[in-house]
Amino acid sequence: MQLKGKDMPECENFDVFLSYCHDDGSHVEQLAKRIDDRGLKVWIDKWVLVPGGKWQREIARGIDKANACAIFIGDSTPSGWFRDEIEVALNRQARDISFRVIPVLLPGSQESNIDDFLELRTWVDFRTGIENRRAFHDLICGINGVAPGRFDEEKAPEASLEKVRKGLIYLKQLHAENLIDDGILSDYRCRMLDMLVETI
Repeated sequence: MQLKGKDMPECENFDVFLSYCHDDGSHVEQLAKRIDDRGLKVWIDKWVLVPGGKWQREIARGIDKANACAIFIGDSTPSGWFRDEIEVALNRQARDISFRVIPVLLPGSQESNIDDFLELRTWVDFRTGIENRRAFHDLICGINGVAPGRFDEEKAPEASLEKVRKGLIYLKQLHAENLIDDGILSDYRCRMLDMLVETI
């Protein structure tokens, strides 16, 4: 269970800190939910910052408590506090080589928006859309600090989930038309869910 707000212990660590311009908040929060659904602990301001708290200090602490920082670049060059976050993350990486800084290109971003230091790092490219399964696979691998390896679109967890969803709908239709009984319906539901668990 992920703790939020005042219930969060002081020593909590995160798998990834998400740094972004608030204009890109909708895309980033959608990706944050998908990352969280994969069982990774996400630091995103909307979920972690307590209203009325000192957000600058909490952001610096969040970067310090994370294993990686994903920096989301939208259609504008980073500026203001967002740029400061990038500098804090790069400074942390200079002190700790195991800390990963991952530039993430969002739809509408341009390569020219990327900071010179970020340009030296391998990007994750969502410019074709945040639903891009290959890009999401690469992002998860970057957060975990592992090489992406060969990507199989058919074996991606999202693809498996969609297959199971369609299969369950089909089973429900067969049951509604009295083509299968309750026992067969229950058995196949269990099998399909077992297959899904094996892919995650």
